[in-house]
Amino acid sequence: MESVPQVRMTKRPIAFTVAVLGTLIFPLEHGKISTRICSVARALFEGVDGSQLTLALMILAEIFRALGKCKRGETSFFEGCNLILQIWAMEHFYQRPNMVDICFSESNKIVSFYDRTKWFVSPVGINDWYEFLASCTGDQIQWKYPLLPNTKKAYIRCKRLYYIEFIGLKGLQPYALLRVLRQFGQKQIIPLQANMRVSEVQFGSNFIIPRARQILDEWNDIDTMDIGDSQAGGTPEYHAWLREDRDNTDLSPEGEQGFEYIVTTIWVRNFRLRDTVITPEMWHQMQNIMQYLEDAGAGPSSIRVSSSSL
Repeated sequence: MESVPQVRMTKRPIAFTVAVLGTLIFPLEHGKISTRICSVARALFEGVDGSQLTLALMILAEIFRALGKCKRGETSFFEGCNLILQIWAMEHFYQRPNMVDICFSESNKIVSFYDRTKWFVSPVGINDWYEFLASCTGDQIQWKYPLLPNTKKAYIRCKRLYYIEFIGLKGLQPYALLRVLRQFGQKQIIPLQANMRVSEVQFGSNFIIPRARQILDEWNDIDTMDIGDSQAGGTPEYHAWLREDRDNTDLSPEGEQGFEYIVTTIWVRNFRLRDTVITPEMWHQMQNIMQYLEDAGAGPSSIRVSSSSL
């Protein structure tokens, strides 16, 4: 039987972990710490059923949940890990050659973070960040993290759902990776749409354990995608779709396979892009016609042709 000092020494690392997780990773307003963190800390040291666990998905779930609450105006306190969110923002809000990340690719990416961000002049203060974000466009973002290995597969969606459900500290949180395929070096397409609010579930007395087991089973059968090696953009249909009224966007029917909402893609192509494809050969012929008319005295000023108007 262990003595009291031995028990204290054994529990001290767990107590320290609870303090770190409760103040930096899963903070609460007024400096409080959730009692749920105690079981999480013990699981990190002792494992579950002989398996070691990671907090990565739980941290992401709480960051997304906190962002959603702030966006909806439900709270003014950010309950996610703002330090990780800031590092993520700093890594993706400036573009640099792949060689920059390779040169600073130490085993500890947090330590080498400061060396990498020397290439980026960061905004200072709320006003500067607001102006920077308001003027930032998609082509200025480092969508794919250069150190993301191309030999891996990216988890994209469940077989039943068009997104993935994360199990967080305070509840379930959906994450639609179909909307951000560019972070995997793939061209962004019009994604399958779903009502994800049904998967935003707060843990409480009404939450049933079989639902958690169902989520774990779905994680064992997830659709994946190859990770590309380029800073891919979006398809013409996707950019046209973004300009549509987002409040009136129809949800995709259940049971669709793959990643792209084909019906909407065809509709956008026919009614927004007019399904007109100008090949290089066709464009070369039009240039020859324009040159012929100019040589004949018609002049280009009376005839205006552009690829965007066809």
